[in-house]
Amino acid sequence: MRQALAGYLEEYRGVRCGAHQIVVGAGLEYLLGLLAPLLPGPAAVENPGYPRARQVLENNGISCCCLPVDEDGLSIRALSESGAAVCYVTPSHQFPTGVTMPAGRRAELLHWAARCPGRRYIIEDDYDSEFRFDTRPLPSLQGMAGADGPVVYLSTCSRSLAPSIRIAYMVLPEQLLPAWHAKYRLYSGTVSRLSSRRWPASSPAATSPAIWPGSGWPIRPGGTP
Repeated sequence: MRQALAGYLEEYRGVRCGAHQIVVGAGLEYLLGLLAPLLPGPAAVENPGYPRARQVLENNGISCCCLPVDEDGLSIRALSESGAAVCYVTPSHQFPTGVTMPAGRRAELLHWAARCPGRRYIIEDDYDSEFRFDTRPLPSLQGMAGADGPVVYLSTCSRSLAPSIRIAYMVLPEQLLPAWHAKYRLYSGTVSRLSSRRWPASSPAATSPAIWPGSGWPIRPGGTP
């Protein structure tokens, strides 16, 4: 399943990652809650923005500041002055205004994170980028940054497949994988075996021996969970 997702994300969203970087879980809020303890400090969130994201972060001990959104998305000037170490954004379709962050603003956001390597991260919530009626969406922030960039990519299958299956996924930067494995290596996946294995027979996920059957957790290169 993770290999199928990696191929799909590269083709349609420009995400650059290996299957071992993808975590699959039962909903974005669940995955965000697992990510929170690995984050280096306070978070900036959009105002207006997705209230559940802020609630999940605060419930896990991450203090949040609300930053204004203009016609190009989150204000980078406000972010730079906020003292935040993490920035949660919905750049493809800002919730709830619908603003799309242009390429220039995305580059500014990545530059903000790049100024403090390993101490600043961007959480990119790409919750409904598949739904476009006029043009193809801009490439993801994660794709612009690269596999070991400062971007954690979040998305979901709830809108494109079915809400009831509760499958979301997260792409972790390579630099966060050691901390993830140290903290969560004994956890079981929260997506059912039926949901995670019922992919088209022709897809890489259906045939690859490197997938840990029934698990939604990252595998280390070489095939071990």
